[in-house]
Amino acid sequence: MGNSINLAILLPAIPLGMAFFLFLLLRLFNRTINRLTKPVSYLAISSILFSTFLSLFFLSNHIEGQLDLSQYLSSLKNANLEFHLNSLTEKIIIIIGVIISLVITFSMSKLPRQKGYVLYIINLSLVSSLLISASLILDLPSISLN
Repeated sequence: MGNSINLAILLPAIPLGMAFFLFLLLRLFNRTINRLTKPVSYLAISSILFSTFLSLFFLSNHIEGQLDLSQYLSSLKNANLEFHLNSLTEKIIIIIGVIISLVITFSMSKLPRQKGYVLYIINLSLVSSLLISASLILDLPSISLN
């Protein structure tokens, strides 16, 4: 389980990668992708839920630690940027994933799926990725309210 902490890079990367993939498809095949609203929604939900289940795996196996991002991104060699993975951030990621997945599911059933719907789903995937990244970058247990 010692190398499982390296999988923490996937938590924000999976929804971010899916959002970029869907955006690329939207730019290349605008008319077709705007008609395929349900598959786009299912892809976004599945990527967010995959990150949520990965975080649930970390939480159930008590995997905690810090992950230095400079080993994954060469542009961050001089930056001291780390992901802090602990039980609080894992719970926050699970909550974020469930809420965003429910929002997309509700949107899929209640909103009219017209021209801006796919871009809306892409933006929700980006927001989930940014929220997951923010919760991992902040060292939440060390932040005190005093």
